Amino acid sequence: MQKLHDLKLVNGFNVDTRTPKPDCIACTKAKQHQEPFNKNTHWDTEPSDLTHIDLWEKYSIHSIQGNYYYIVLVDNASRWVIVNYLKEKNQGAKFVKNYLTLLINQN
Repeated sequence: MQKLHDLKLVNGFNVDTRTPKPDCIACTKAKQHQEPFNKNTHWDTEPSDLTHIDLWEKYSIHSIQGNYYYIVLVDNASRWVIVNYLKEKNQGAKFVKNYLTLLINQN
C-alpha cells in the first residue's frame, strides 16, 4: 500500500506515513528463497547411464506441423539434450523405446 502511495499510482489514497508498518507475514514467507546450488556440480555418471525425460502436456494451439506435445531427454553426464515434437501423447513411449535401443546398440 505504501508503494502504491509513494509511486502515486492511486488518486485519493491517503496514507499516514507516521504509522508503523510491520512486515506482512505472508509477504515475508513469499520472499524467502533457498540458497543457490553449488555451481561446481560433479556428475557421477557416464554418458547414457542416466537420462532425464520430460513429456510436456498438450498445448491448446498446435505447431505448423500439427504437433501438440514435445518430449525432452537430457543425458545426465554429458547434458546432451534431445527434443522431439509429437502429434499424440502416446508417441512419447515409442520415442523413448527408440532412444533406449539406440543407447544399447552404441554399447
